[in-house]
Amino acid sequence: MSVVSDDEPRIAPLSSQVQSIQYRASQNSRATLNIQTMLRSAWGRLSLWHQKRASRRALRDLTDDELLDIGVTRAEARKEAGKSFFWD
Repeated sequence: MSVVSDDEPRIAPLSSQVQSIQYRASQNSRATLNIQTMLRSAWGRLSLWHQKRASRRALRDLTDDELLDIGVTRAEARKEAGKSFFWD
């Protein structure tokens, strides 16, 4: 038994052109998702680099007494502060 009565007009199947548009739309959403993922990854990496840079600058500005408190020599602090922001 069908919910649609026999005198109701039938819905025509989607044309191949409409199906093609639907396929392209799903492809575009995948591409958009990939771009979003890449941008999130890049933003996370830049954020991490910025944190490292800020930490190394703070370490560079510590006094000898503050460095002694954390168990780091002035030479070690200078070496760490001299690293580029993207090095571990």
